[in-house]
Amino acid sequence: MSIKLKVRYLLLALIVGVLLSNCTKAYIPKDTESNLSPAINGTDTIKYQPHISVAISNNCIGCHGGSNPQGGLSLENYNQVRNSTENGMLIQRINDASDPMPPSGLLPSQTRLLFDRWVQNGYLEN
Repeated sequence: MSIKLKVRYLLLALIVGVLLSNCTKAYIPKDTESNLSPAINGTDTIKYQPHISVAISNNCIGCHGGSNPQGGLSLENYNQVRNSTENGMLIQRINDASDPMPPSGLLPSQTRLLFDRWVQNGYLEN
């Protein structure tokens, strides 16, 4: 195999590796309720549909979806998100200021509170 061909394969492998290893670095506004859809108040019962699924879609699915989810953690449906919340480290990671998920920084506190309230409400689906 020629040197040129080896260099091309090496560059291709490098590009593919970078693309597969990067999560989104999108700006996430601090403590705004713009990510909460539909709007909630302190007495609302939090359910997977529509509250948690929207938060996951807006903040997590870019890295934790598809055929090769980052860290082997897929968050594409209710069962996967519930399992990761009950048995995994989802709540811990979204609240960890030193190693947050998403890697770009902590989600707004209201979004993180949705997950806590979902757990308190008993992981309701609909």
